[in-house]
Amino acid sequence: MCFFTSLSANAAAVAKRYGKQLDIIEAARQVLAEQEQDARARQDAGSEHRMSVYDVRLAEEIYVIPAYAEPHCVIVSGSEELQVMQWGLIPRTAKPGDAQRYDRENLFKNARAETLFEKWPWRMLWQHNRCIIPVTGFYEPHRLPNGKAQYYYTTLKDQELFSIAGLWDEWTHPQTGEKVLSFVLITTEANAMMRKIHNGGGNPFRMPKILTQEQEKRWLDPSIASEEAVAALLTVYPEKEMTAWPVRPKFNYGDPYDEGIIEPVAEMQTLGL
Repeated sequence: MCFFTSLSANAAAVAKRYGKQLDIIEAARQVLAEQEQDARARQDAGSEHRMSVYDVRLAEEIYVIPAYAEPHCVIVSGSEELQVMQWGLIPRTAKPGDAQRYDRENLFKNARAETLFEKWPWRMLWQHNRCIIPVTGFYEPHRLPNGKAQYYYTTLKDQELFSIAGLWDEWTHPQTGEKVLSFVLITTEANAMMRKIHNGGGNPFRMPKILTQEQEKRWLDPSIASEEAVAALLTVYPEKEMTAWPVRPKFNYGDPYDEGIIEPVAEMQTLGL
């Protein structure tokens, strides 16, 4: 399972990388900035509300760690615009109560590539609702002999900004008409390096489906619609092009805009990576 990613490129850099426009991003940035101001005001007033550290400052040079706290991510889809979507798919057929449960229980944050074509709700999305999650890295836990988790930050050796494959959908609340864009991140079996790292938990030996630059255009191409053609894109990314190192404990509880969250922790084991 993958619940933590990092994006240290600003929105303009992401838009340039994928040839997209920024209007939606700018609007979303303003909304999120207002939400953050409200949260800070409540906190300053002595409220017990804990300001989320997962707010997305889309137009700044920042580090973003979406996780469980209602995260929103920059998404590349077939649209001419960069999109902002909620991580944790809410299928279009979901009832309001189900939508809340899916979000609360983190049910649809990851989708296994092996069951993409037959398992609901992926089977209704893989042909026409494919998307890309731009990242500069991601975090996976390594289970230590004492049972504790030591997180590793993983990135690519020769690409500062790279792509993880996903699926998206739009859900409309039947009573209010509210529309929610959401996505799920696709995982594959782990390569040799990631097997060393992601060795425990409920779904060990998995990793995000990283797309090569050659695969990116085909993944977003609506004319690529057969199971055979899409399955050919769901290859395991080669470990020789990846690198990883351990990061400090509880990295996701601090300031997500602190560049130190991806700094290696020398005293922690490195697994010979």
